[in-house]
Amino acid sequence: MRELIVLVDNTSSVARVVEFAKVVYGFGVKNLVLTHVYGSAAQQGVPEAFKISLKYSSSLIILPTIRDALDLFKPDHVLVIRRPSPQVKPLTDFINIDGRVMLAVDGSDQDIRVEGSNVSYVTPVKYDIGNIGQLTLALCTLMGGCLNVQHQGSTQGL
Repeated sequence: MRELIVLVDNTSSVARVVEFAKVVYGFGVKNLVLTHVYGSAAQQGVPEAFKISLKYSSSLIILPTIRDALDLFKPDHVLVIRRPSPQVKPLTDFINIDGRVMLAVDGSDQDIRVEGSNVSYVTPVKYDIGNIGQLTLALCTLMGGCLNVQHQGSTQGL
């Protein structure tokens, strides 16, 4: 069985905090952790994200650092979303991972660094589509069966 926790680090944008919250809770994840939130994101984004968490009967945890989140949640595995590169593994390598899994992403489209023996750097897609897009595809991959697509005819030329 897998328990998924999403961590978003380093954001100052109200809109990004709200978008991350919508994506995370929309996929049914119950725990969203925000670390290093500052500026208007801390003043206005956090209260908005909290309202969204209440709507989904989920929790929003605000902590100063990634280390605090790791110490508090003690995940079995930490999957850090990164831009595609030769050092980054495909997320599909971890599709059957069990236990307490923390999925970490940077809130400002940078690459974050997380230290630990249980840390793997992953990417859900081979394109650099930004971290909200990366997180969305990662959750879709890990949650399984989230696409509602019907194929009709040829897609050639699209």
